[in-house]
Amino acid sequence: METQIIDFHTHIYPVALARRAMEVVRREGDPYDSLPIRENLLRRMEEADISLSVVQPVVSRPETQTDVNRFAREIVRTNLISFGGLHPDCPHVLEEIEKLKDLHMAGVKFHPPFQKVHLEDGKYREIWERINHLGLPVLIHCGCAKVPSPYDLHPASAEEIVRHLPDVPVILAHMGGLSMDQTGEDRLYRMPENVYIDTAMSAEFQDKDEFERIAGSFGPDRVIFGSDFPYGSQRAAIRLIEETGFSPWEKAAILGENARKILKDSIRKR
Repeated sequence: METQIIDFHTHIYPVALARRAMEVVRREGDPYDSLPIRENLLRRMEEADISLSVVQPVVSRPETQTDVNRFAREIVRTNLISFGGLHPDCPHVLEEIEKLKDLHMAGVKFHPPFQKVHLEDGKYREIWERINHLGLPVLIHCGCAKVPSPYDLHPASAEEIVRHLPDVPVILAHMGGLSMDQTGEDRLYRMPENVYIDTAMSAEFQDKDEFERIAGSFGPDRVIFGSDFPYGSQRAAIRLIEETGFSPWEKAAILGENARKILKDSIRKR
């Protein structure tokens, strides 16, 4: 069966910031055609036969939020859409969530280690309730980033967040952090039906049997393909998924159909 592939987890930056963004993996010396900029992502998408990519911006400091989301809005194209970034400690945070809704962003992205926040803290409950009320999908970085941090989020802590988001899709990136920390599997598998995991920095780096075990236990109907471009390879991740023992329908769900259901409103507005 023909599959329209959606990459749910990518990163691109203004050209002036692209090399700095590669410092996290010590690849700031990469050639220009490997940098995380729009033209390079579009080229990789064509090479991997990807029909749509979703950009996941990171607001590492509250004062950068306006600029990050302006760029996120400007890069939108027919085959490229974007979540908005939100720092939970930004001033007037509830109004900022409303702005993301008004800008027709596809969802909201959080990255606890880079933002240096304990995202599960009860003081953020009103943020989750507002996001849930507005119907915005949420993607949260799980596991560590670069090096272990006291702000890393794992399934046990994620439970404290998702219970305030019963009506929207919640995507726990990096296989819920299991590709980076093998704790909390039982908690991950008990997550409610509106919770998904993505394959970013997992599919091409995990052992295939391990990937199949986690994806199969969680449910292929709630696993979403994400490459983490430029830090992961789209083609390598797709190849591993295609080589798994999942049925053609399950592979199609992982590679595109699960994402399409989450993004249906954003896709319809393009």
